[in-house]
Amino acid sequence: MGAFYGWKILNGEINPKTGTAWELENVPVYWRGMAGRWIEGENYHEKN
Repeated sequence: MGAFYGWKILNGEINPKTGTAWELENVPVYWRGMAGRWIEGENYHEKN
């Protein structure tokens, strides 16, 4: 689930509950730490 929310944040998907792009603060507390680590950690490699 960390990757699920991480990709939503990185892709700028719109959160239907807020009407704005997903932010880490919008992720349920249970998954927030995992999503943050996924974004910052080894699971996300920029390809540029």
